[in-house]
Amino acid sequence: MENKKSLYREYRPKNFDQVAGHEGIKEILISQIKLNSFGHALLFSGQRGTGKTSVAKIFSKIVNCQNLNGYNPCDKCLSCNEFNNNAHADIFEIDAASNNGVEEIRNIKANVSLMPNFSKYKVYIIDEVHMLSNSAFNALLKTLEEPPRHVIFVLATTEFSKIPSTIISRCQLFNFKRIDQKSLENKISEICNAEGKQITKEALNEIYYISDGSLRDALNYLEQSLIISVNEVSTEVLKKIFYISTKNEKINIIKNVIEGNSKEIIDYFEISNNQGIDFQTMTLSLLDILKEIIEIKLTGDYQFLVNLTQNDFEYFKDKKIELLFNLSDNIADSYTKSKNSNISFQYILINILKTISNNKLISLIKKDNNLSKNKINFVNKVESSKKANHMEEVRNNIQEFFNSEDDSKFLKLQMKLLISESYLYKKNINFSNDQIINVLVGANKQIRSYYDEKFSLILSEESINQNSEFIENFIMFFGSKITAASNDSIILVCEERTISKWINNRMQNEKIRDSVFKYFEREIKIISIDKKRWAEIKIDFMERKQNNNLESYKEIDVKDFYDNLISETDEKENEYLKRAKELLGSKNIKVVN
Repeated sequence: MENKKSLYREYRPKNFDQVAGHEGIKEILISQIKLNSFGHALLFSGQRGTGKTSVAKIFSKIVNCQNLNGYNPCDKCLSCNEFNNNAHADIFEIDAASNNGVEEIRNIKANVSLMPNFSKYKVYIIDEVHMLSNSAFNALLKTLEEPPRHVIFVLATTEFSKIPSTIISRCQLFNFKRIDQKSLENKISEICNAEGKQITKEALNEIYYISDGSLRDALNYLEQSLIISVNEVSTEVLKKIFYISTKNEKINIIKNVIEGNSKEIIDYFEISNNQGIDFQTMTLSLLDILKEIIEIKLTGDYQFLVNLTQNDFEYFKDKKIELLFNLSDNIADSYTKSKNSNISFQYILINILKTISNNKLISLIKKDNNLSKNKINFVNKVESSKKANHMEEVRNNIQEFFNSEDDSKFLKLQMKLLISESYLYKKNINFSNDQIINVLVGANKQIRSYYDEKFSLILSEESINQNSEFIENFIMFFGSKITAASNDSIILVCEERTISKWINNRMQNEKIRDSVFKYFEREIKIISIDKKRWAEIKIDFMERKQNNNLESYKEIDVKDFYDNLISETDEKENEYLKRAKELLGSKNIKVVN
Protein backbone atom coordinates (compact mmCIF):
# COMPACT_ATOMS: atom_id res chain seq x y z
CA MET A 1 0.00 0.00 0.00
CA GLU A 2 1.52 3.32 -1.12
CA ASN A 3 1.43 6.28 1.24
CA LYS A 4 -0.53 9.27 -0.04
CA LYS A 5 1.56 12.39 -0.57
CA SER A 6 0.90 15.25 1.85
CA LEU A 7 -1.01 18.16 0.32
CA TYR A 8 1.94 20.53 0.59
CA ARG A 9 4.05 18.06 -1.43
CA GLU A 10 1.27 17.14 -3.88
CA TYR A 11 0.53 20.78 -4.68
CA ARG A 12 4.05 22.22 -4.51
CA PRO A 13 4.12 25.07 -7.09
CA LYS A 14 5.78 24.28 -10.42
CA ASN A 15 6.17 27.88 -11.63
CA PHE A 16 5.98 31.44 -10.30
CA ASP A 17 2.31 31.82 -11.26
CA GLN A 18 1.40 29.04 -8.82
CA VAL A 19 3.33 30.58 -5.89
CA ALA A 20 0.98 32.10 -3.27
CA GLY A 21 1.86 35.68 -2.27
CA HIS A 22 5.34 37.26 -2.37
CA GLU A 23 4.44 39.45 -5.35
CA GLY A 24 7.44 41.76 -4.85
CA ILE A 25 9.95 38.92 -4.73
CA LYS A 26 8.42 37.24 -7.79
CA GLU A 27 8.47 40.52 -9.70
CA ILE A 28 12.21 41.01 -9.06
CA LEU A 29 13.14 37.43 -9.98
CA ILE A 30 10.95 37.44 -13.10
CA SER A 31 12.51 40.73 -14.21
CA GLN A 32 16.01 39.30 -13.74
CA ILE A 33 15.07 36.18 -15.70
CA LYS A 34 13.65 38.21 -18.59
CA LEU A 35 16.82 40.33 -18.69
CA ASN A 36 18.97 37.21 -18.26
CA SER A 37 20.79 39.01 -15.47
CA PHE A 38 20.68 37.57 -11.96
CA GLY A 39 22.98 37.32 -9.00
CA HIS A 40 25.40 34.48 -8.41
CA ALA A 41 24.27 34.20 -4.76
CA LEU A 42 20.73 34.68 -3.40
CA LEU A 43 19.73 34.58 0.26
CA PHE A 44 16.08 33.76 1.03
CA SER A 45 15.08 34.46 4.65
CA GLY A 46 11.75 34.31 6.45
CA GLN A 47 9.47 32.21 8.62
CA ARG A 48 8.87 28.53 7.97
CA GLY A 49 6.42 27.31 5.34
CA THR A 50 6.26 30.52 3.31
CA GLY A 51 7.80 29.10 0.11
CA LYS A 52 11.55 29.80 0.31
CA THR A 53 12.64 26.35 -0.85
CA SER A 54 9.83 26.13 -3.44
CA VAL A 55 10.84 29.46 -5.01
CA ALA A 56 14.51 28.37 -4.94
CA LYS A 57 13.64 25.17 -6.81
CA ILE A 58 11.48 26.98 -9.36
CA PHE A 59 14.25 29.53 -9.93
CA SER A 60 16.85 26.79 -10.47
CA LYS A 61 14.47 25.02 -12.89
CA ILE A 62 13.82 28.21 -14.88
CA VAL A 63 17.47 29.27 -15.29
CA ASN A 64 18.26 25.83 -16.73
CA CYS A 65 15.16 25.44 -18.94
CA GLN A 66 16.14 25.01 -22.59
CA ASN A 67 12.88 26.35 -24.08
CA LEU A 68 11.78 29.03 -21.63
CA ASN A 69 8.20 30.27 -22.13
CA GLY A 70 8.47 33.90 -21.07
CA TYR A 71 9.40 33.46 -17.42
CA ASN A 72 7.89 29.98 -16.96
CA PRO A 73 9.66 26.66 -17.64
CA CYS A 74 8.46 24.61 -20.62
CA ASP A 75 8.22 21.31 -18.65
CA LYS A 76 9.16 19.46 -21.86
CA CYS A 77 12.91 19.83 -22.33
CA LEU A 78 15.53 17.45 -20.93
CA SER A 79 16.37 19.76 -18.02
CA CYS A 80 12.71 20.21 -16.99
CA ASN A 81 11.98 16.47 -17.25
CA GLU A 82 15.04 15.59 -15.16
CA PHE A 83 14.02 18.20 -12.58
CA ASN A 84 10.43 16.93 -12.42
CA ASN A 85 11.74 13.39 -11.86
CA ASN A 86 13.98 14.62 -8.98
CA ALA A 87 17.01 13.42 -10.92
CA HIS A 88 18.62 16.63 -12.16
CA ALA A 89 22.40 16.20 -12.26
CA ASP A 90 23.17 19.92 -12.02
CA ILE A 91 20.79 21.04 -9.28
CA PHE A 92 21.87 20.13 -5.75
CA GLU A 93 19.67 20.57 -2.67
CA ILE A 94 21.67 20.39 0.55
CA ASP A 95 20.22 20.30 4.05
CA ALA A 96 22.65 22.27 6.24
CA ALA A 97 20.99 20.94 9.39
CA SER A 98 22.48 17.49 8.73
CA ASN A 99 25.43 18.51 6.50
CA ASN A 100 26.84 21.42 8.46
CA GLY A 101 30.52 20.55 8.67
CA VAL A 102 33.50 22.00 6.86
CA GLU A 103 34.05 18.78 4.87
CA GLU A 104 30.68 19.06 3.12
CA ILE A 105 31.46 22.64 2.05
CA ARG A 106 34.93 21.59 0.85
CA ASN A 107 33.27 18.97 -1.34
CA ILE A 108 31.16 21.74 -2.88
CA LYS A 109 34.29 23.86 -3.44
CA ALA A 110 35.98 20.91 -5.15
CA ASN A 111 33.04 20.37 -7.54
CA VAL A 112 32.03 23.93 -8.49
CA SER A 113 34.90 24.24 -10.94
CA LEU A 114 33.56 21.32 -13.00
CA MET A 115 31.25 22.32 -15.84
CA PRO A 116 27.52 21.35 -15.68
CA ASN A 117 26.60 17.97 -17.18
CA PHE A 118 23.99 19.23 -19.65
CA SER A 119 22.62 22.50 -18.22
CA LYS A 120 23.66 26.10 -18.35
CA TYR A 121 24.15 26.42 -14.57
CA LYS A 122 25.04 24.34 -11.59
CA VAL A 123 22.68 25.45 -8.79
CA TYR A 124 23.38 24.73 -5.13
CA ILE A 125 20.35 25.19 -2.84
CA ILE A 126 21.52 25.16 0.78
CA ASP A 127 18.50 24.93 3.09
CA GLU A 128 18.65 26.08 6.76
CA VAL A 129 22.04 27.61 5.99
CA HIS A 130 22.24 29.18 9.47
CA MET A 131 23.02 25.68 10.81
CA LEU A 132 26.47 25.66 9.20
CA SER A 133 29.40 25.73 11.62
CA ASN A 134 31.72 28.76 11.74
CA SER A 135 34.45 26.83 9.96
CA ALA A 136 31.96 25.75 7.28
CA PHE A 137 30.89 29.39 6.75
CA ASN A 138 34.55 30.38 6.41
CA ALA A 139 35.10 27.63 3.86
CA LEU A 140 32.02 28.79 1.89
CA LEU A 141 32.98 32.45 1.95
CA LYS A 142 35.60 32.55 -0.82
CA THR A 143 33.58 30.35 -3.16
CA LEU A 144 30.50 32.50 -2.54
CA GLU A 145 32.44 35.66 -3.30
CA GLU A 146 33.95 34.58 -6.62
CA PRO A 147 32.18 31.48 -7.96
CA PRO A 148 32.66 30.28 -11.56
CA ARG A 149 30.24 31.84 -14.09
CA HIS A 150 28.29 28.60 -14.36
CA VAL A 151 27.47 28.34 -10.60
CA ILE A 152 24.56 29.88 -8.65
CA PHE A 153 24.07 29.59 -4.90
CA VAL A 154 20.62 29.91 -3.30
CA LEU A 155 20.76 30.01 0.50
CA ALA A 156 17.59 29.65 2.59
CA THR A 157 17.18 30.33 6.31
CA THR A 158 14.53 30.83 8.97
CA GLU A 159 17.03 32.60 11.27
CA PHE A 160 18.59 35.49 9.37
CA SER A 161 20.24 36.87 12.53
CA LYS A 162 22.54 33.81 12.70
CA ILE A 163 24.04 34.39 9.25
CA PRO A 164 27.51 36.03 9.37
CA SER A 165 27.59 39.55 7.94
CA THR A 166 30.41 38.49 5.59
CA ILE A 167 28.03 35.99 3.94
CA ILE A 168 25.12 38.44 3.83
CA SER A 169 27.21 41.11 2.09
CA ARG A 170 27.91 38.74 -0.80
CA CYS A 171 24.27 37.84 -1.52
CA GLN A 172 21.16 39.38 -2.95
CA LEU A 173 18.66 39.43 -0.08
CA PHE A 174 15.00 38.39 -0.34
CA ASN A 175 12.81 38.55 2.77
CA PHE A 176 9.87 36.11 2.67
CA LYS A 177 7.23 37.57 4.97
CA ARG A 178 4.19 35.59 6.06
CA ILE A 179 1.81 35.06 3.15
CA ASP A 180 -0.96 37.65 3.01
CA GLN A 181 -4.46 36.54 3.95
CA LYS A 182 -6.07 36.82 0.52
CA SER A 183 -3.33 34.87 -1.29
CA LEU A 184 -3.22 32.13 1.34
CA GLU A 185 -7.01 31.72 1.47
CA ASN A 186 -7.26 31.63 -2.34
CA LYS A 187 -4.64 28.87 -2.49
CA ILE A 188 -6.35 26.84 0.27
CA SER A 189 -9.72 27.16 -1.49
CA GLU A 190 -8.19 26.17 -4.82
CA ILE A 191 -6.58 23.02 -3.35
CA CYS A 192 -9.73 22.13 -1.40
CA ASN A 193 -11.76 22.27 -4.62
CA ALA A 194 -9.14 20.14 -6.37
CA GLU A 195 -9.66 17.55 -3.61
CA GLY A 196 -13.39 17.52 -4.40
CA LYS A 197 -14.69 19.39 -1.32
CA GLN A 198 -15.92 22.86 -0.40
CA ILE A 199 -14.75 25.11 2.42
CA THR A 200 -16.66 27.94 4.14
CA LYS A 201 -15.38 31.51 4.31
CA GLU A 202 -15.26 31.31 8.12
CA ALA A 203 -13.18 28.13 7.98
CA LEU A 204 -10.76 29.78 5.54
CA ASN A 205 -10.33 32.66 7.97
CA GLU A 206 -9.65 30.33 10.89
CA ILE A 207 -7.09 28.27 8.98
CA TYR A 208 -5.30 31.50 8.07
CA TYR A 209 -5.11 32.54 11.73
CA ILE A 210 -3.90 29.22 13.11
CA SER A 211 -1.32 28.83 10.32
CA ASP A 212 0.16 32.29 11.05
CA GLY A 213 0.77 32.97 7.35
CA SER A 214 2.53 29.64 6.67
CA LEU A 215 1.05 27.85 3.64
CA ARG A 216 2.65 24.54 4.58
CA ASP A 217 1.03 24.67 8.03
CA ALA A 218 -2.27 25.75 6.46
CA LEU A 219 -2.27 22.77 4.10
CA ASN A 220 -1.49 20.41 6.97
CA TYR A 221 -4.52 21.80 8.85
CA LEU A 222 -6.66 21.47 5.70
CA GLU A 223 -5.51 17.89 5.14
CA GLN A 224 -6.61 16.82 8.62
CA SER A 225 -9.93 18.63 8.19
CA LEU A 226 -10.64 16.94 4.87
CA ILE A 227 -10.36 13.52 6.49
CA ILE A 228 -13.34 14.01 8.83
CA SER A 229 -15.46 16.38 6.72
CA VAL A 230 -18.17 14.91 4.47
CA ASN A 231 -18.73 17.50 1.76
CA GLU A 232 -17.60 20.75 3.34
CA VAL A 233 -14.88 21.99 5.71
CA SER A 234 -16.55 24.26 8.28
CA THR A 235 -15.60 25.94 11.56
CA GLU A 236 -17.39 23.11 13.40
CA VAL A 237 -15.00 20.61 11.79
CA LEU A 238 -11.99 22.78 12.68
CA LYS A 239 -13.23 23.21 16.25
CA LYS A 240 -13.32 19.43 16.75
CA ILE A 241 -9.70 19.03 15.67
CA PHE A 242 -7.88 22.24 16.56
CA TYR A 243 -9.94 23.69 19.45
CA ILE A 244 -10.55 27.09 17.89
CA SER A 245 -13.24 29.62 18.79
CA THR A 246 -15.95 30.36 16.22
CA LYS A 247 -16.73 33.74 14.70
CA ASN A 248 -19.93 34.11 16.74
CA GLU A 249 -18.03 33.40 19.96
CA LYS A 250 -15.53 36.16 19.17
CA ILE A 251 -18.28 38.62 18.25
CA ASN A 252 -19.96 37.83 21.58
CA ILE A 253 -16.73 38.65 23.42
CA ILE A 254 -16.73 42.14 21.86
CA LYS A 255 -20.44 42.59 22.61
CA ASN A 256 -19.92 41.59 26.26
CA VAL A 257 -17.07 44.10 26.59
CA ILE A 258 -19.30 46.86 25.25
CA GLU A 259 -22.11 45.86 27.62
CA GLY A 260 -19.73 45.45 30.58
CA ASN A 261 -20.60 41.79 31.15
CA SER A 262 -17.44 40.69 32.99
CA LYS A 263 -18.94 37.44 34.31
CA GLU A 264 -19.94 36.21 30.85
CA ILE A 265 -16.42 36.83 29.54
CA ILE A 266 -14.79 35.11 32.52
CA ASP A 267 -17.12 32.09 32.16
CA TYR A 268 -16.35 31.81 28.43
CA PHE A 269 -12.59 32.01 28.97
CA GLU A 270 -12.65 29.41 31.74
CA ILE A 271 -14.68 26.96 29.64
CA SER A 272 -12.49 27.61 26.57
CA ASN A 273 -9.33 27.09 28.58
CA ASN A 274 -10.63 23.72 29.80
CA GLN A 275 -11.36 22.79 26.18
CA GLY A 276 -7.79 23.68 25.18
CA ILE A 277 -8.61 26.57 22.82
CA ASP A 278 -5.60 28.34 21.26
CA PHE A 279 -5.91 31.87 22.70
CA GLN A 280 -3.10 33.28 20.55
CA THR A 281 -5.03 32.38 17.40
CA MET A 282 -8.25 33.70 18.90
CA THR A 283 -6.54 37.03 19.70
CA LEU A 284 -5.41 37.58 16.10
CA SER A 285 -8.88 36.78 14.84
CA LEU A 286 -10.45 39.15 17.38
CA LEU A 287 -8.20 41.98 16.21
CA ASP A 288 -9.18 41.37 12.60
CA ILE A 289 -12.89 41.56 13.49
CA LEU A 290 -12.30 44.78 15.48
CA LYS A 291 -10.34 46.24 12.56
CA GLU A 292 -13.25 45.52 10.25
CA ILE A 293 -15.82 47.13 12.59
CA ILE A 294 -13.66 50.27 13.02
CA GLU A 295 -13.09 50.60 9.26
CA ILE A 296 -16.81 50.52 8.52
CA LYS A 297 -17.72 52.86 11.40
CA LEU A 298 -15.20 55.43 10.16
CA THR A 299 -15.98 55.19 6.45
CA GLY A 300 -19.54 53.89 6.21
CA ASP A 301 -18.29 51.65 3.40
CA TYR A 302 -19.45 48.03 3.63
CA GLN A 303 -16.85 46.88 1.11
CA PHE A 304 -14.55 46.33 4.09
CA LEU A 305 -16.76 43.43 5.21
CA VAL A 306 -14.64 40.28 5.00
CA ASN A 307 -15.12 38.32 8.21
CA LEU A 308 -18.46 39.87 9.18
CA THR A 309 -21.81 40.09 7.43
CA GLN A 310 -23.88 43.26 7.31
CA ASN A 311 -26.19 41.73 9.92
CA ASP A 312 -23.19 41.09 12.20
CA PHE A 313 -22.25 44.76 11.94
CA GLU A 314 -25.71 46.15 12.74
CA TYR A 315 -25.15 45.72 16.50
CA PHE A 316 -22.01 47.90 16.41
CA LYS A 317 -23.48 50.66 14.25
CA ASP A 318 -24.29 53.00 17.14
CA LYS A 319 -21.61 51.87 19.61
CA LYS A 320 -18.76 54.16 20.75
CA ILE A 321 -15.64 53.82 18.66
CA GLU A 322 -13.39 54.91 21.56
CA LEU A 323 -14.11 51.66 23.37
CA LEU A 324 -13.28 49.63 20.25
CA PHE A 325 -9.92 51.40 19.98
CA ASN A 326 -9.15 50.74 23.65
CA LEU A 327 -10.11 47.08 23.33
CA SER A 328 -7.88 46.75 20.23
CA ASP A 329 -4.93 48.31 22.09
CA ASN A 330 -5.34 46.04 25.10
CA ILE A 331 -5.77 42.87 23.05
CA ALA A 332 -2.74 43.69 20.88
CA ASP A 333 -0.71 44.40 24.02
CA SER A 334 -1.71 41.08 25.59
CA TYR A 335 -0.87 39.17 22.39
CA THR A 336 2.60 40.73 22.18
CA LYS A 337 3.48 40.16 25.82
CA SER A 338 2.11 36.63 26.15
CA LYS A 339 3.10 35.20 22.74
CA ASN A 340 4.61 31.72 23.00
CA SER A 341 4.19 31.67 26.79
CA ASN A 342 2.00 29.66 29.15
CA ILE A 343 0.18 32.73 30.48
CA SER A 344 -1.68 33.75 27.31
CA PHE A 345 -5.07 32.70 28.69
CA GLN A 346 -4.67 34.69 31.91
CA TYR A 347 -3.10 37.80 30.37
CA ILE A 348 -5.54 38.12 27.47
CA LEU A 349 -8.48 37.72 29.86
CA ILE A 350 -7.08 40.33 32.27
CA ASN A 351 -6.53 42.87 29.47
CA ILE A 352 -10.06 42.38 28.19
CA LEU A 353 -11.43 42.87 31.70
CA LYS A 354 -9.20 45.96 32.04
CA THR A 355 -10.98 47.44 29.03
CA ILE A 356 -14.33 47.00 30.79
CA SER A 357 -12.95 48.46 34.01
CA ASN A 358 -11.44 51.51 32.28
CA ASN A 359 -14.66 52.14 30.41
CA LYS A 360 -16.59 52.08 33.67
CA LEU A 361 -14.06 54.44 35.29
CA ILE A 362 -14.42 56.97 32.48
CA SER A 363 -18.20 56.73 32.77
CA LEU A 364 -17.87 57.19 36.52
CA ILE A 365 -15.89 60.39 36.09
CA LYS A 366 -18.47 61.76 33.68
CA LYS A 367 -21.69 60.56 35.32
CA ASP A 368 -21.01 59.56 38.91
CA ASN A 369 -24.20 60.42 40.81
CA ASN A 370 -22.45 59.82 44.12
CA LEU A 371 -20.14 62.79 43.77
CA SER A 372 -20.67 65.44 46.41
CA LYS A 373 -22.27 68.72 45.46
CA ASN A 374 -18.89 70.49 45.55
CA LYS A 375 -17.32 67.95 43.18
CA ILE A 376 -20.24 68.25 40.74
CA ASN A 377 -19.71 72.01 40.77
CA PHE A 378 -16.04 71.49 40.05
CA VAL A 379 -16.76 69.28 37.03
CA ASN A 380 -19.29 71.78 35.70
CA LYS A 381 -16.86 74.65 36.14
CA VAL A 382 -14.11 72.81 34.27
CA GLU A 383 -16.48 72.03 31.39
CA SER A 384 -17.68 75.62 31.23
CA SER A 385 -14.08 76.88 31.38
CA LYS A 386 -13.23 74.63 28.46
CA LYS A 387 -16.01 76.05 26.33
CA ALA A 388 -15.25 79.66 27.21
CA ASN A 389 -11.48 79.14 27.11
CA HIS A 390 -11.21 80.50 30.69
CA MET A 391 -8.32 78.42 31.95
CA GLU A 392 -7.85 80.77 34.88
CA GLU A 393 -11.23 79.69 36.17
CA VAL A 394 -10.04 76.05 36.01
CA ARG A 395 -7.04 76.91 38.17
CA ASN A 396 -9.20 78.60 40.79
CA ASN A 397 -11.16 75.38 41.27
CA ILE A 398 -8.28 72.88 41.41
CA GLN A 399 -7.57 73.40 45.10
CA GLU A 400 -11.23 72.81 45.91
CA PHE A 401 -11.01 69.36 44.32
CA PHE A 402 -7.82 68.52 46.21
CA ASN A 403 -9.65 69.02 49.49
CA SER A 404 -11.47 65.80 48.65
CA GLU A 405 -10.46 62.60 50.44
CA ASP A 406 -11.23 60.49 47.39
CA ASP A 407 -8.31 58.04 46.78
CA SER A 408 -8.55 58.50 43.02
CA LYS A 409 -8.51 62.29 43.11
CA PHE A 410 -5.13 62.57 41.34
CA LEU A 411 -6.26 60.40 38.44
CA LYS A 412 -9.62 62.16 38.19
CA LEU A 413 -8.06 65.60 38.19
CA GLN A 414 -5.47 64.55 35.63
CA MET A 415 -8.15 63.18 33.33
CA LYS A 416 -10.40 66.20 33.70
CA LEU A 417 -7.56 68.63 32.95
CA LEU A 418 -6.51 66.52 29.97
CA ILE A 419 -10.06 66.60 28.61
CA SER A 420 -10.41 70.33 29.22
CA GLU A 421 -7.15 71.06 27.38
CA SER A 422 -7.61 68.65 24.48
CA TYR A 423 -8.71 71.42 22.13
CA LEU A 424 -5.63 73.56 22.85
CA TYR A 425 -2.99 71.34 21.30
CA LYS A 426 -2.77 70.91 17.54
CA LYS A 427 0.80 69.61 17.35
CA ASN A 428 2.15 66.11 17.07
CA ILE A 429 5.51 65.76 18.84
CA ASN A 430 7.81 63.14 17.33
CA PHE A 431 10.97 61.68 18.85
CA SER A 432 13.33 59.59 16.77
CA ASN A 433 14.95 56.44 18.16
CA ASP A 434 18.30 58.22 17.85
CA GLN A 435 17.16 61.06 20.13
CA ILE A 436 15.94 58.66 22.81
CA ILE A 437 18.95 56.33 22.57
CA ASN A 438 21.23 59.37 22.89
CA VAL A 439 19.81 59.88 26.40
CA LEU A 440 20.43 56.20 27.22
CA VAL A 441 24.04 56.50 26.05
CA GLY A 442 24.59 59.42 28.44
CA ALA A 443 22.51 57.90 31.25
CA ASN A 444 23.89 58.14 34.78
CA LYS A 445 22.44 56.39 37.86
CA GLN A 446 23.47 59.16 40.24
CA ILE A 447 21.80 61.82 38.11
CA ARG A 448 18.69 59.64 37.77
CA SER A 449 18.52 59.34 41.59
CA TYR A 450 18.40 63.12 41.80
CA TYR A 451 15.53 63.34 39.32
CA ASP A 452 13.71 60.39 40.95
CA GLU A 453 13.78 62.11 44.33
CA LYS A 454 12.49 65.40 42.93
CA PHE A 455 9.88 63.53 40.90
CA SER A 456 8.55 61.62 43.90
CA LEU A 457 7.90 64.88 45.78
CA ILE A 458 5.85 66.51 43.04
CA LEU A 459 2.48 65.31 44.41
CA SER A 460 3.43 65.25 48.10
CA GLU A 461 1.39 67.07 50.74
CA GLU A 462 3.84 69.97 50.63
CA SER A 463 3.34 70.36 46.89
CA ILE A 464 -0.44 70.00 47.19
CA ASN A 465 -0.50 72.94 49.56
CA GLN A 466 1.11 75.17 46.97
CA ASN A 467 -0.97 77.35 44.68
CA SER A 468 -3.29 75.92 42.06
CA GLU A 469 -0.98 76.92 39.20
CA PHE A 470 1.74 74.56 40.50
CA ILE A 471 -0.77 71.70 40.71
CA GLU A 472 -2.07 72.44 37.22
CA ASN A 473 1.46 72.42 35.77
CA PHE A 474 2.59 69.19 37.42
CA ILE A 475 -0.51 66.92 37.58
CA MET A 476 0.40 65.73 34.07
CA PHE A 477 3.26 63.70 35.60
CA PHE A 478 0.97 61.60 37.81
CA GLY A 479 1.40 57.88 37.06
CA SER A 480 4.55 58.36 34.95
CA LYS A 481 8.00 56.94 35.71
CA ILE A 482 11.56 58.04 34.94
CA THR A 483 13.36 55.14 33.25
CA ALA A 484 16.63 56.87 32.32
CA ALA A 485 18.32 60.23 32.85
CA SER A 486 21.41 62.03 31.61
CA ASN A 487 22.69 65.35 32.91
CA ASP A 488 20.05 67.47 31.16
CA SER A 489 17.57 64.90 29.81
CA ILE A 490 15.06 62.39 31.18
CA ILE A 491 13.02 59.65 29.54
CA LEU A 492 9.54 59.51 31.01
CA VAL A 493 7.41 56.40 30.44
CA CYS A 494 3.60 56.61 30.74
CA GLU A 495 1.01 53.83 30.80
CA GLU A 496 -1.00 55.39 27.98
CA ARG A 497 0.04 57.10 24.74
CA THR A 498 -2.55 59.81 25.31
CA ILE A 499 -0.81 60.94 28.51
CA SER A 500 2.68 60.92 26.95
CA LYS A 501 1.39 62.96 23.99
CA TRP A 502 -0.25 65.42 26.39
CA ILE A 503 2.99 65.88 28.38
CA ASN A 504 5.02 66.50 25.21
CA ASN A 505 2.48 69.08 24.03
CA ARG A 506 2.41 70.86 27.39
CA MET A 507 6.21 71.05 27.46
CA GLN A 508 5.96 73.20 24.35
CA ASN A 509 4.26 75.83 26.52
CA GLU A 510 7.11 78.11 27.70
CA LYS A 511 5.32 79.07 30.92
CA ILE A 512 4.80 75.43 31.94
CA ARG A 513 8.31 74.59 30.80
CA ASP A 514 9.83 77.37 32.93
CA SER A 515 7.96 76.14 36.01
CA VAL A 516 9.33 72.62 35.39
CA PHE A 517 12.86 73.99 34.98
CA LYS A 518 12.49 75.97 38.19
CA TYR A 519 11.30 72.94 40.13
CA PHE A 520 14.13 70.70 38.91
CA GLU A 521 16.61 73.56 39.37
CA ARG A 522 17.97 73.17 35.85
CA GLU A 523 16.86 73.27 32.23
CA ILE A 524 15.99 69.75 31.14
CA LYS A 525 14.80 67.96 28.03
CA ILE A 526 11.82 65.72 28.79
CA ILE A 527 11.07 62.88 26.35
CA SER A 528 7.71 61.31 27.19
CA ILE A 529 6.80 57.97 25.57
CA ASP A 530 4.38 55.13 26.30
CA LYS A 531 5.27 51.61 27.45
CA LYS A 532 5.03 50.09 23.98
CA ARG A 533 7.51 52.58 22.52
CA TRP A 534 9.83 52.06 25.51
CA ALA A 535 9.85 48.29 24.88
CA GLU A 536 10.84 48.91 21.24
CA ILE A 537 13.57 51.36 22.25
CA LYS A 538 15.14 48.86 24.67
CA ILE A 539 15.35 46.23 21.91
CA ASP A 540 16.87 48.74 19.47
CA PHE A 541 19.38 49.91 22.10
CA MET A 542 20.50 46.36 22.94
CA GLU A 543 20.91 45.45 19.26
CA ARG A 544 23.03 48.53 18.63
CA LYS A 545 25.10 47.83 21.72
CA GLN A 546 25.72 44.20 20.75
CA ASN A 547 26.72 45.24 17.21
CA ASN A 548 28.92 48.11 18.47
CA ASN A 549 26.74 50.62 16.60
CA LEU A 550 26.10 53.03 19.49
CA GLU A 551 27.23 56.59 18.76
CA SER A 552 28.86 58.82 21.36
CA TYR A 553 26.64 60.97 23.56
CA LYS A 554 25.76 64.30 21.93
CA GLU A 555 25.10 67.49 23.90
CA ILE A 556 22.03 69.26 22.51
CA ASP A 557 20.93 72.77 23.44
CA VAL A 558 17.67 72.65 25.40
CA LYS A 559 15.98 75.47 23.50
CA ASP A 560 16.96 73.98 20.13
CA PHE A 561 15.67 70.61 21.34
CA TYR A 562 12.15 71.93 22.05
CA ASP A 563 12.01 74.22 19.03
CA ASN A 564 12.81 71.40 16.62
CA LEU A 565 10.23 68.91 17.92
CA ILE A 566 7.11 70.54 16.56
CA SER A 567 5.36 68.82 13.66
CA GLU A 568 2.18 70.45 12.37
CA THR A 569 -1.00 68.38 11.95
CA ASP A 570 -4.27 69.12 10.21
CA GLU A 571 -6.47 70.94 12.71
CA LYS A 572 -9.62 69.64 11.04
CA GLU A 573 -8.60 65.99 11.14
CA ASN A 574 -10.68 63.88 13.51
CA GLU A 575 -8.61 62.46 16.41
CA TYR A 576 -10.16 59.02 16.08
CA LEU A 577 -9.54 59.02 12.33
CA LYS A 578 -5.84 59.70 13.02
CA ARG A 579 -5.72 56.81 15.46
CA ALA A 580 -7.45 54.60 12.92
CA LYS A 581 -4.86 55.48 10.27
CA GLU A 582 -2.10 54.52 12.70
CA LEU A 583 -3.82 51.23 13.52
CA LEU A 584 -5.15 50.21 10.11
CA GLY A 585 -2.93 52.05 7.60
CA SER A 586 -4.03 55.09 5.63
CA LYS A 587 -4.69 53.02 2.49
CA ASN A 588 -7.47 51.17 4.26
CA ILE A 589 -9.34 54.34 5.28
CA LYS A 590 -11.78 56.11 3.00
CA VAL A 591 -13.66 59.16 4.34
CA VAL A 592 -17.22 59.68 3.17
CA ASN A 593 -19.78 62.38 3.93
